Amino acid sequence: MRILDGSYGEASQPLDIVVTRHDVLDEAAFRGTGVLDLYEELFPASERDSPDDIVRWLLSDDVGEIRQFSVGGGELSYRLDSRCFILRAAGRAIGLGFFTYDHASDLIFCNHVGVGKTWRGGGLARAFYREMVGVLDALFPRNIGVVLEVEPFDRDRVAAIIAELERTGRRQLAADEQDEIRRLLRARWYDKLGYAVFCNARTMQPLLCRSPCLDPCLPSSDWAAGEENYWLMWQARTGAVSADRPASEFWQNAVAAIYVEILAKSLVDDDPNGRRDYWDYATALVAQTMQQTATTDMYLARCLGDEDSALLSRWRQLAIDLSI
Repeated sequence: MRILDGSYGEASQPLDIVVTRHDVLDEAAFRGTGVLDLYEELFPASERDSPDDIVRWLLSDDVGEIRQFSVGGGELSYRLDSRCFILRAAGRAIGLGFFTYDHASDLIFCNHVGVGKTWRGGGLARAFYREMVGVLDALFPRNIGVVLEVEPFDRDRVAAIIAELERTGRRQLAADEQDEIRRLLRARWYDKLGYAVFCNARTMQPLLCRSPCLDPCLPSSDWAAGEENYWLMWQARTGAVSADRPASEFWQNAVAAIYVEILAKSLVDDDPNGRRDYWDYATALVAQTMQQTATTDMYLARCLGDEDSALLSRWRQLAIDLSI
């Protein structure tokens, strides 16, 4: 248990952070924190994993041990360690962070981070994040940094939404408008934390990475419709010697870690015989991304430029409350 100093939210209360498999040792204790209720509150259904899967990953499957399985006559293995950090006030979850360490790449993948709406003042989310990264560095001293997915935002679309709101004085946003603004706000939050985005040095635009469908139980004809495009953001661990490698190496490692070691292997391991087609599909999609970017000159850059900062300033002036 770690105490988080400071006064945050609507009242000054002692805050602490507990971690699965350190302070929270079993399913009853995990569910008893209320973290799954908070998870449901913070993230829309399309972005959430099954609570039962989360419990299994955190407490049974991704516990730092080598897991092996066979698919298509080939032997595969992977080694993951997933942890959930739970920020509590009076023993109840008000924040969460879900991270997975991949031993093959020494990368940490940030799955989800969130703080309850009424507790977001005073820099609490940032302080919570910094505490989590400090613990992760202690748990996994070989790690070279944290990588995460961010949904791309359309700058022209964001500008059009903001301009229309300024012109009409409208306060209510449609669902698609909220989604587009949230994409910008999420990118801004990670940008402020010091994350960089992988960019194409020729076009100076963030590289797109296509994620396989997350539901192998769907008919294979539906998998393509379940794919999503993301930007990948990266934050090197302070002082990590290997963090001096070219951006292209980090890109290749990050894509393989997220979409093969963490995603595809975990999903196929649940049913190796029944999910061979999914394995072939997922690995082929990842290989396509690798091939398309193999000769791309890359660099790491701030996600938001001056134009984006101007849009954010105009958005703040509208004073519309939209949680991310």
